[in-house]
Formats: sequence, C-alpha cells, structure tokens
Amino acid sequence: MGWLKRVFKKPEATKLKDGSQAPTVRLNKYTDMSGYIRENCEILLDSYRQIKEAKAEYQTVTSYLTDMQKIDMIPKLQRHALEDASRNIINLNKERDRFRTRQYDISDIQYRLFERDELKIPKELTSLKEAESYQEKIEEDIGRLENEKQSFLDEEEEIIHKQAFLKGIAITTCIIVIVLFIIFAGLTASTGTSMSFPFLLTVLMGMGTALYIFMEARKNVHDIKILQLKLNKVIILSNRVAIKSVNNRNYLDYTYSKYLVDDYQEMKKLWEQYVKLKDENKRYQSNSQLLEFYNEILIKELKKYDIADSEVWIYQPSAILDNREMVEVRHRLNVRRQKLRERIDTSQKQKEAASAAIISLVKAYPDIEKEAIDILKKYQIDNDIILKSKT
Repeated sequence: MGWLKRVFKKPEATKLKDGSQAPTVRLNKYTDMSGYIRENCEILLDSYRQIKEAKAEYQTVTSYLTDMQKIDMIPKLQRHALEDASRNIINLNKERDRFRTRQYDISDIQYRLFERDELKIPKELTSLKEAESYQEKIEEDIGRLENEKQSFLDEEEEIIHKQAFLKGIAITTCIIVIVLFIIFAGLTASTGTSMSFPFLLTVLMGMGTALYIFMEARKNVHDIKILQLKLNKVIILSNRVAIKSVNNRNYLDYTYSKYLVDDYQEMKKLWEQYVKLKDENKRYQSNSQLLEFYNEILIKELKKYDIADSEVWIYQPSAILDNREMVEVRHRLNVRRQKLRERIDTSQKQKEAASAAIISLVKAYPDIEKEAIDILKKYQIDNDIILKSKT
C-alpha cells in the first residue's frame, strides 16, 4: 500500500532561507529553475537602474534645499541688490503674466516648471503617455493572470478531490474484500461447502478495483505535474508584472507631482498653452531684455554666496522676498524628496527580494549553483549573493 501514500501525498510548500514559507512561487522539482533565476536577474538589473536614477534626482533636490539654507543665511544688510533684482524680476513677470493669463488657465507655478524643464518636456510627454498606456496594459495583464491563476488553483483543487475520492474507493474496497473473506471462511468452516469460486470472484473484484485506482491515480499525478508547471509560470509572470506596475506607478506619481498635473492629457494641454504663450512672448523683446538684465544681477549676487544652482532662482524670485513662499518651495522639494526616498526604498526591497529568491533557490538545490553563477555573470551581476547562500 506504500504506493497509495505517494499518490495521495499533498505537495510540500517551498521553504525560504529563514524557514518561512515562500510567499509567491512554489518551488519544486518541476520549476524551471534557470528561467526563475533569469527572471530575478532582470528584476535586479531594473532595481539597480531605478535606484541609480532616483538617487541622482535625489541629489539634485537636496542641492536645491542646501541653496535655500544659504540664501536664508544671507545678512539683511547685504540683501539689497539681491532683493531689488528679485523685485524687478517679479514686476516684469507680472507684466508678462497679465497677457498670458488673459486667455489661458495655466498657473504661474506650472508655467515656471515648464519653463525650467522646457527641453525635457517633449520627451517627458512621450514617456508619460507611454507609461499611462503601459499601466493600462499592465492592469489588464494582472487581471488576466489572476484569472488564469485562479483557474489553475480550481483545477488543482479538483484533482485533489479526485485523489481523495480514489482513496475512499481504495479503503472501501479493502474493507469489502476483508469482510467477504471472513464471511466465506466462516461459511466454509460451518458448512464444509467449498467457497473457492466466491473467493476467486472477490479477488478479481479487488484486483479490478485496484487497477482502476492505479490508472486514475497515475493520470492525476501526471495532470498535477503539468498543472504545477503552468501555475508556477503564471505566478512568476504575475510577480514580474506586479513589480513593473509598482515601478511604473511610482514614475507616474512622481511626474504628476513634479508638474502638478493629474494625467497626460492635462499635461499635454498645459504644454500646448505654454508653447503658445512662449511664442507670444517673443513680441515683448524689450521686456525680455530688461528681465535678462535683472536675471544676470540676481545670478551674480547669488554666486557671491556660493549658491550651487543660482539660475533656478530666476524662476522663483518671490521666495527670496517672501519667507512664506520660501517655505512653500521647501515643502514641495521635501515632498519630491520623500517620493524619491519611497521610490529608492521600493526598488531596494525589490532588489533584496530578488537576491533572496536566488539565494533561497541555490540553498534548496545546491547542484544548480554553477549554473546560477553563470547566469549572474551573463547579466553582469555580482555572484556574492550565491556565496551568501552557503553561510
């Protein structure tokens, strides 16, 4: 009866390095291990890229905040030229704004943001549109994969019920055969009548039932192997799509926050307005020349106090004059920096999870260590994560 135990045994869940149960893919001998390692290598590379980009932007934002502290520390008696230039820049900009706001609804802050990143906006718009379209596809893929996963789980549950049913038939048949043998033996002993034929029929019935159970059980074992392969593939794809969704959503949220918009359509509309306004401003050359004059004075004064990015202040001179405006600018920068920290933390967790997944797999199956190291080298990833699995 040992084969029955193997047939009805429920597959064990994969254990991670710390002994806890793996939250996603159920590793077993049917898992495509090299494919699993490559999937996690791709996650690692994407995480490295996300962290690098976010840290560079984080450094830029931090530099802005440092400049603000330096400006706040400028002595009042030495701020005359700086504040005079700022005041003239504000007045000249108001003169231009009266024309701009006459027909368009773009805010002054948004205009300054677009003006600051004018060369990057077309690319940002293309990237934003692609990211929104990509997010929709990701959501569709997540829904489709969840449906497939649930379908496979339901099919697995059905096979388990079949195995339980076969087990019940086996137990019932054994009991019936034993009871019949006892009855026939009793009749033979009490009446002396030969029960060879009934004994033979009972044996044939038991053998026929056992053969049926064996064939059905083998079919179920084969089906569940195939099902596990399909289920693991769906789970791996679901994990990858979920990670892409998080990264893409982080990019969208950051871009929306950076330009104070809700979606691509709004940003496109504001950008088109900005382009028209920029074109109209060409008619105000005298105004622009005067504005440039005071911009140069402002930059020159700021450079005296070792301001790293003095040019950015020509787009927000009111913050130099009004402490409340400075506080608001600082708040926006802190919000941007917080979002970047969250983006870095998310990518770091994804990187650690992918490393842990590879380490867990190598620890569970030491014979694939060489193959894992070769794959890591192809992806130019340090194979120290494999060595950690031995500790």
